[in-house]
Amino acid sequence: MNEKREQTAQGTSFLTNPAISLICFGGKGGVGKTTSAAATALHLANKNPQKRILLASIDPAHSLMDSLNNPVIVRPHSCPPPAYPFLSLRDGDRRGKYDGNKCFPPLMKEVRGDGELLQNLMVWEIDARASFQKFMERHSNTIKKIMERGTFLDNTDISALLSASLPGIDELMGMVELVDLLESDAYDIVILDTAPTGHTIKFLQMPHLIKKWSRLLDLMMEKHRYMSKLYTRYYRADDTDAFIKAFSNSIERVERVLRNKSCEFVPVMLPETLCVKETRRFLATLREYKIPVKNIIVNRIYPVSNCSFCKEQYLLQRKCVDEMKRYFDGYNFLMIPLYTDEIHGKESLLMFAQAMTDTIPQNHGMVSSIPVSSPYRMGKLMTGEIGDSKSPPFSVFPLLPAIDETLHVQKRESINHFPLPKSTVKFLLFGGKGGVGKTTIASATAVLFSELYPEKRILLFSTDPAHSLADCLGVTIGSDGLFVKNNLSVWELDAEEEYEKLKRLYSEEMKDLTMVFGKRDTAINVIFEKEIIESFIDLTPPGLDEIMAIATIIDYIDKEIFDLFILDTAPTGHLIRFLEMPELVIDWLKIFFNLFLKYKNIFRLPKLSAFLIDLSKKIKKLLNLLRNGENSLFVPIAIPTEMAYHETSDLVQSIRNLKIPTSQMILNMIQPHSQTYGISAECALCTNKIAYEKKIFDNFSHLFPRESMYIINKQYEEVCGIKDLEHFGRKLYGYF
Repeated sequence: MNEKREQTAQGTSFLTNPAISLICFGGKGGVGKTTSAAATALHLANKNPQKRILLASIDPAHSLMDSLNNPVIVRPHSCPPPAYPFLSLRDGDRRGKYDGNKCFPPLMKEVRGDGELLQNLMVWEIDARASFQKFMERHSNTIKKIMERGTFLDNTDISALLSASLPGIDELMGMVELVDLLESDAYDIVILDTAPTGHTIKFLQMPHLIKKWSRLLDLMMEKHRYMSKLYTRYYRADDTDAFIKAFSNSIERVERVLRNKSCEFVPVMLPETLCVKETRRFLATLREYKIPVKNIIVNRIYPVSNCSFCKEQYLLQRKCVDEMKRYFDGYNFLMIPLYTDEIHGKESLLMFAQAMTDTIPQNHGMVSSIPVSSPYRMGKLMTGEIGDSKSPPFSVFPLLPAIDETLHVQKRESINHFPLPKSTVKFLLFGGKGGVGKTTIASATAVLFSELYPEKRILLFSTDPAHSLADCLGVTIGSDGLFVKNNLSVWELDAEEEYEKLKRLYSEEMKDLTMVFGKRDTAINVIFEKEIIESFIDLTPPGLDEIMAIATIIDYIDKEIFDLFILDTAPTGHLIRFLEMPELVIDWLKIFFNLFLKYKNIFRLPKLSAFLIDLSKKIKKLLNLLRNGENSLFVPIAIPTEMAYHETSDLVQSIRNLKIPTSQMILNMIQPHSQTYGISAECALCTNKIAYEKKIFDNFSHLFPRESMYIINKQYEEVCGIKDLEHFGRKLYGYF
């Protein structure tokens, strides 16, 4: 018994280690990161009432409050602001509920869950745009002073640049806010719910980028320092130097915290092939950044069961767990059972946390029985307990079209299958919450359409930096893409590589600016301007993936290389950012055009000017195509959970606000239940899930008419490889 407790304590170190001050949860979309983070926060708040705990999300598609079951928000009262470090983003309005030494910012929320006030737990869904605005309000004058001293731009030019929206600020401001939190020491434990894998990696790259920016600002100041010493024989440091030093020191502190024993990163995953492959790459990145990882949460494990469907899922998961043993040696697996009900609200989240503490850490194995505290024993149907004679019938979706593993069709039957898009459609976008099956459905669509439309040249393209098209197709995709079939190409964008090509193309022209300054100023100026320009060229802009993806798609459109673009998009928050990016880029281009016009007598950059003019025209063309109902179609994909409903609702509203056509949706991974297809609910787990999904489907009917929603049942086997995708695509669109 003592040995078991020691193993459990070791395996759940982020729940038991008093030295931990930062816990980050990450992984593929839809695996349970938010649930794990919220459960951990509630557990630690209950166990450590003397500690101040912050639960924060850096995912632009926030779902923390949904996970907490939309608790009552207690707005903090005003109090005298405490002393905060120089880099504080919210000086002057850091007023919150003052309780002894505690003072909570108003952007954060104190949570009242189930009638009980959690005095020591705060929740913060970080709004990157609001954070950026506050950052600029505090520091814009200092940054302006630095740029005036170190560039040829005047105050008007600099103000225009600083007032523009910054593409890709979510990861940047998430890191800046984390810097501020760690600097302030306002909380004993910070629990971070991160975005899906690709953008979490971007977040972890931010310290390197911010250090480059700090170096660029320091270079601008170095010229001013040198000139001051040259003409006045001394230089007195001021607020600009303090800003640069504080910024650099804060970032270095964050890097140290991420790498030391006070931090633990907890990957969350499902026992599925695509998830295993993505988690392997994610762990390699965490090792590269020397971020400590001890535990991996393996979520939604099916129990041993006599139910035919659950038994098949259990065997499928066991195969993945055997694969994990080979790839994840040295990590503790926290095996969390599949719950009958969705995990949200204080009671079920604490139960989830208890499952994390009760599970015995292991490098292999499965859940062989249902724990006493398992929600299988607590699950209820809509009208009664499990097994109650008042329970609803198994077939709860009689009016909906469905795809079932046992269903075979001999010909196209559009009434029961997802409709083919118009022949005029050039852009077919699949989007939604992480883990809903976007990659699988996009890939299956591309494979089938390559057969249905042999005359069309089709590109299957991923805009998610955590690419999984290659994993889904079971192929290796090179930097130049891959021809899967004669008329089907697949490409996973390497944004860094594409940006390097762009830099090489225009860096020489940018460097020619030094000749201009050499003619009109001293040789000393030439040296500083040259170094500043070279450093500026070397900076990687935030939102690089979205920017380069748009530039690439526009280039393909212009050259008429492809007739149909099928996009496997990033999860919700970053998909919206991608679709908003063209208008942001146009705003930036306007600023650059004004600068070129203003300084046309000082310098000329013919190649860069021509490129920007061409890009502006192409972006406007892309916007017109995306908003044209004849040329574009967005298909939201969701799964039958309440959290997925809330996120899908936000996504659909954003898509409609952007005027991008959307008229149908797919509800994926529905529990199979139709007796017509030879499947019935044989156990409490299946019965409960069917009843729960019926309730959730009623919610989704508020977004689209019932006849515009198409159901895909959860498959008996994973869909991986071109043959599986071809079979799945035929079922999806109704072709044998």
